Amino acid sequence: MTRRILLHVGSPKCGSTYLQQVMLQNRDRLERARIRYPHDGSGHPGNAGDLAELDAARLAAHFDGGIETLILSHEDLYSLSKRGDALAGLAREQGIEVQLIAFLRPFSEFIYGDYSQFMKQFFDTFLAERRPYGGRDFEGFAQRRIDTMKPAAYLRQWQGRFPQTPLILESHRNIRQVITALLGAELVDSLDWQVDPNRVNRSLRMQDCDSIAAAMRDPGVEAEEIKQMFRDAFHQVAESDPGKTAERTEWIETRFAPQNATLLAEFGFDNRHPAHRG
Repeated sequence: MTRRILLHVGSPKCGSTYLQQVMLQNRDRLERARIRYPHDGSGHPGNAGDLAELDAARLAAHFDGGIETLILSHEDLYSLSKRGDALAGLAREQGIEVQLIAFLRPFSEFIYGDYSQFMKQFFDTFLAERRPYGGRDFEGFAQRRIDTMKPAAYLRQWQGRFPQTPLILESHRNIRQVITALLGAELVDSLDWQVDPNRVNRSLRMQDCDSIAAAMRDPGVEAEEIKQMFRDAFHQVAESDPGKTAERTEWIETRFAPQNATLLAEFGFDNRHPAHRG
């Protein structure tokens, strides 16, 4: 049987942590089906952050023991297709089939998630400098992401490295369906798909990010009060979010319209927000 690799390359904020946690907690069951999700036990549940360093010896070790399918995943690969060069060369030499997989969500939802991620990841720096988001408001932050993100180009570059098999591009809501199509319903239905909410990268509400950012800009608000606001925000992620306004969503979706048109034309994937589909 031809060996194959399922290579999940992102995008960030599109269920990557959830998918990786499911793979991790089902590793034994997958191995019995000759499927391997290798992991070194590090804190990040992804296993392909160092894909650029893959060599023949490590690839052979991954397939040891009769493994037929290898699953590799990391959301940071999304815009870094050059990291796939080593694998592309090895796959050609050894006749390994590589199936690329990417998940997207409407770009307004992505920007909301990204706004949260920056607050979580850089909170200490933002607070120390009292300058959240590099001095940008929400619109300034979003515009910078709009100007720098090239999703269709990223995916086109990945497909160019593995042209034999068409890239699978799907909604982040269809992760299980995609895995079912690739691994079979009998196996997928036997896996544990329930992940502890504390082990997935849930987004903070926009309202809380806005409030924390405003407090950081106000010299009259003490640092300890802002830290408490930040801690409280993690307990409010499931509540309704007035910060996700129709106006904000409209503004983002309008600016991403050209990229959505390219995704539809090149990959047949409609990534528009449901409210913006004709």
